[in-house]
Amino acid sequence: MILRAEAFAKTNLELAVLGRREDGFHELDTIFQTIDVTDTVEVAAGGSEIVVECSDPSVPSDARNIVHRAAVALRDRAGTTLGARIRLEKRIPVGGGLGGGSADAAVGMVLLSRLWNLAFGEEVLSEIGASLGSDVPFFFSGGTARGRGRGERIEPLPDRAPMPLLLIVPPFSLSTAAVYSRWRPPLVEAISVPLKTFGKNELASAVLDLEPEMMRYWETVSRYYPDCQISGSGSSLVARDHDCGEDRLSAMRRDLPDARVLRTRSVARGEYRDRTTIGNRRTEGNAG
Repeated sequence: MILRAEAFAKTNLELAVLGRREDGFHELDTIFQTIDVTDTVEVAAGGSEIVVECSDPSVPSDARNIVHRAAVALRDRAGTTLGARIRLEKRIPVGGGLGGGSADAAVGMVLLSRLWNLAFGEEVLSEIGASLGSDVPFFFSGGTARGRGRGERIEPLPDRAPMPLLLIVPPFSLSTAAVYSRWRPPLVEAISVPLKTFGKNELASAVLDLEPEMMRYWETVSRYYPDCQISGSGSSLVARDHDCGEDRLSAMRRDLPDARVLRTRSVARGEYRDRTTIGNRRTEGNAG
């Protein structure tokens, strides 16, 4: 039996860092949004070992991979010795602040639960996911949701109106841990600039401190699409794709020839749960 499903990227419509916690993490208040850029996660029965393969050679396939850790944690919680072969087809940019690894882990756990005939509900899977990464629980909700605590305390929000978006991906990735290590409390309250789509991202200064080249990308994108923001901990930027014509998009591409530019859109919760395995409506599979 082979099971497969899509795993969606996310962006942060707003991200506030409230301070460092005693456990070493940071207290967050953020608004997550799923977007239509996806990986494919495939699982199949495979003896007693957990084996992960990935289409992107830069992604480790051993215990450093969050999907591998998720599979082991799920198996340990279930008290089983079953194994699996897990295949990741990566399209979500790695190290771009888009949650690709966390999305793969969440979807992977749901698929493995079905493969192994486990009775765990989303609450238990979310609890396991929170022990692996702060973003993982969001991917059991999708759509628009508020994340508090480390980001793992999820409150689903009403979906916003559909948004056409641009994703601008520089030719370098950023480590989430490294970005958070550069965060410092602001000395003064930042001026709030009202935007149509994106609020403040209080990790932006840490991103720019870690990778000064980010400023060139942000300034260039902002010239063409003022309604833009760094996605999460970077390095990707996300912009509202207003109907500005192909000339503006082509000009931005010429100014950033080494960046990937993807046209995408927001994904509401109903569509998210329908297109992933989370909603238990669509899990592609075949005997094999």
